[in-house]
Amino acid sequence: MKSHHIIPLLISLFLFSCSEKTVNHSEHIGHDGMENMVILTKEEIVKANILVDTVRIKNISEQSTLTGTVAVNENQVTIITSRIKGRLERVYVRNTGEYISKGKPLYDIYSEELLADENDYLLAMEQYRDAVTQKETAKQLADGARKKLLQWTITEEQIQELEKTNKPSYTLSFFSNVEGYITELPVREGEYVDIGTLIVKIANPSTVWVEAQVYSDEVKFLKQNPKLSVKFEMCPDKLFNGEIVFDNPVFEINQKVNLVRVKVDNKENKIKPGMMAYIYLKQNDKKTIVIPKSSLLIEKTISVWVQTSHGMYEPRMVTIGIENKMEVEILFGLKEGDLVVTSGAFLLKSEQTVKQGSNSMGGMKM
Repeated sequence: MKSHHIIPLLISLFLFSCSEKTVNHSEHIGHDGMENMVILTKEEIVKANILVDTVRIKNISEQSTLTGTVAVNENQVTIITSRIKGRLERVYVRNTGEYISKGKPLYDIYSEELLADENDYLLAMEQYRDAVTQKETAKQLADGARKKLLQWTITEEQIQELEKTNKPSYTLSFFSNVEGYITELPVREGEYVDIGTLIVKIANPSTVWVEAQVYSDEVKFLKQNPKLSVKFEMCPDKLFNGEIVFDNPVFEINQKVNLVRVKVDNKENKIKPGMMAYIYLKQNDKKTIVIPKSSLLIEKTISVWVQTSHGMYEPRMVTIGIENKMEVEILFGLKEGDLVVTSGAFLLKSEQTVKQGSNSMGGMKM
């Protein structure tokens, strides 16, 4: 509770010090145009943390933010189906959302058809090795049996292992030919599958979608400006480039809205499906006089404080235009090169009030 009494006391002491100093300066200057001026010493400037910035002409645009969610890029999903009829003896992935590397096993399957084809191949190879006459015919039979195994998507390494052991495999392992996240896994161990049964869907994470909903009047702007900036909750200080790839009108609570998808590169694989994302839209971009929003004092009128020379400050009424999170356009009241106060404007205003009374805006420059 003591801090509530100390802070007003410190401000009062500072204002008293500033007032005393201003009076002393005013005695020497004595101009009518100085009635709104506040004059501070170097020590007072430091104590009040008065900071200034140069008024510049630069580009500014209005900025709005859409909230979205990271989703899998459906254009980069690989669908893996069973190439053989049989029973799933083992499934190596358990849940959707799991990440699998290229070349890792996906599932083991037992198939009577495959077992029969392996036996046929081993028999054909034995006959080829033992053949004295009609060796070319035996070779053709062995090659045909080998091609039949390859049609089951058995790898060369697996066939070589079959030749080496000279024994058929009870189960056959199938491996992932891509890397990515499991997005769909409809099968479980022990299930019987047929040729064409969906085993798993894997999404390549090199790009992702950010899905957001916008009203129809915003869609026109998005189509005219397909390049966007996106931030994610896992790295809020980094800005990603995005590009509109899809919009789909739907109806929601009697209001027409659009589902918009923004494609974002994800080569570092840091962006995960389900994450919160923020899409930044820039509109009305133009080159104009711009100052930091921290400079504004918004009361009945909008004003700023300008440093006219070292230690001397005066208020200016301004008219503002478009603004974003950090900056604001100045339509009237400032010119390029002016030094505008960005920190400590409230204390300067308080000092002016002490000096002149509550009617401190009467002589303010326009």
